[in-house]
Amino acid sequence: MTLIRKRWLASAAVAVLASATLAGCGSSGTSGSGGSSSSSGGSSADLAKAQQEVTSLEAVTTKYPVPTAKVSGVSSFKGRKVYYIPLAQAIPGFVDTAKSMKQALGTAGLSQQVCDGQGQPSAIASCVQQAVAANAAGIVLDAIPYGMAQNALDAAKAKGIPIIIADQYAPTTSTTNTDQVTYVPGATDQPSAIAWWIINASKGKAKAIIAEEIDSPSSKQYVTNSLSIYKQYCPGCDIEVKDITATTDALLASDTSSNILRDPGVEYYYTEFEDSLQDTVQGIQQSGHATSVALSVAGGSVNGLGLLKNGTVKAVVAVDEAYAGYALTDEILRMMTKSAPVAEPYPVRLFTADNIGSISVTTAAESSGLWFGDASFETSYSALWGVG
Repeated sequence: MTLIRKRWLASAAVAVLASATLAGCGSSGTSGSGGSSSSSGGSSADLAKAQQEVTSLEAVTTKYPVPTAKVSGVSSFKGRKVYYIPLAQAIPGFVDTAKSMKQALGTAGLSQQVCDGQGQPSAIASCVQQAVAANAAGIVLDAIPYGMAQNALDAAKAKGIPIIIADQYAPTTSTTNTDQVTYVPGATDQPSAIAWWIINASKGKAKAIIAEEIDSPSSKQYVTNSLSIYKQYCPGCDIEVKDITATTDALLASDTSSNILRDPGVEYYYTEFEDSLQDTVQGIQQSGHATSVALSVAGGSVNGLGLLKNGTVKAVVAVDEAYAGYALTDEILRMMTKSAPVAEPYPVRLFTADNIGSISVTTAAESSGLWFGDASFETSYSALWGVG
């Protein structure tokens, strides 16, 4: 799962804020990419680049980023169990990842135990302790910073249980992935995909607001990374970043409306992940600008794609969670067998009016990975594990 959807989870946000020293909680910040919008738009080269990126992002995956190094010794773990601990089990993306991971582990001769993190440090710690007590072969945490259950995780590491922290950046640039603890950042470029879409749709003269989730250092960094795209390829764009946080969740709709009304002429509004989408839709409607503001979102599921189908949302970035389940299985197997961790990026796809028409917006289609391409990666991964 690539998503850091913490809006459900105010208490989790507080815990992350306490451990990560996040600044400006609930406040607004701005980050211009080049001043006010320019009526002349972007250069022909910049617009051609944006169009090229959008075309690529809208296409199905034809070549999956499956690693090439084989994993030896998988058979020695036959019958063992891997614990998957998502931030909150009910979130659709985690459900899909868990389903795919269960299938992948089964192919490799192992089983899976899902333990709901419930967005609570105490529940997450309890899940880790259960994994230790069960002599788990590995632990995979999804969208959970290490610091939310550090004592429990330190104890698991001391027992020799390999640990994956998925959908999170490593805490420092000097942090090295090992067979003990590995970070799998996942789909980190979702805001960048939206950046290309905004530049292309606006012809290089967007006036846009980005609602950045600040409850995680990783979600903040995702947005920060995307700002360089506007700066380089859209000097005529006017981009403003606004902070949103689960600690003030009840204010999201009214804050969205205020953001738009205080910035006349806004044409694009990107709310970082789907957990904030419904409140953002409400806020845009409250502002009276529902017909003039193009809304986009990342971390999309059937909810976001459904709103794209009916025209409420104009662009959605979604992550191939079926692939993610296999990628996480591959990584934990590498750690268990001391084969050394490798990069495991997840495929994403940009959905717009140009390609949504042929998409079946159902939970079955989402969990199968058919939104993104075929299932050839399953065979490719199995071959690496010596079970294909």
